[in-house]
Amino acid sequence: MRHISNIFQGLLLSSAEKYQDPVKLITLWIHECERTYGDRLVSYEHLKIYKEQIYENIKKTFTKFNFARYFSAQPENLIFSNFTLGINGDRFYDQMPNEKLSFYIEEALKEYNDNNAFMGLVLFEDALKHVCRISRIILPPSGHALLVGVGGSGKQSLSKLASFIM
Repeated sequence: MRHISNIFQGLLLSSAEKYQDPVKLITLWIHECERTYGDRLVSYEHLKIYKEQIYENIKKTFTKFNFARYFSAQPENLIFSNFTLGINGDRFYDQMPNEKLSFYIEEALKEYNDNNAFMGLVLFEDALKHVCRISRIILPPSGHALLVGVGGSGKQSLSKLASFIM
């Protein structure tokens, strides 16, 4: 039951006037399911099963829409954040344009380095996605996460950057 409340929490971060289009609302729902369930899976095999099952459910439930681009062999990034207009722009929860993701996070890293101790991060695609995931987690009050990985993989640095962005 707690997982369902996590999905609703993500949906509640959005504003109704921005989500009048059913495709956009369903896309947000897919993203929130991925964050709530998919991010908790620890093996590629389980993640593959999850993606196959959710895609089958989406095809059955939303028959007149095509969301295959998010479930193909080379899926399109599906990232929502509250800094879709940059870190100094208006804040509302919306889908991040893929072509702007790197620019906005590199801009945030530059500003972080101007104001704090230098953090020499290499922002490859997975690191960019992780910054957005961490930002989403800490956006609501009492948001928290357990970041698991080998030492030196950047968990602390990405968390600092995400916190700076928020």
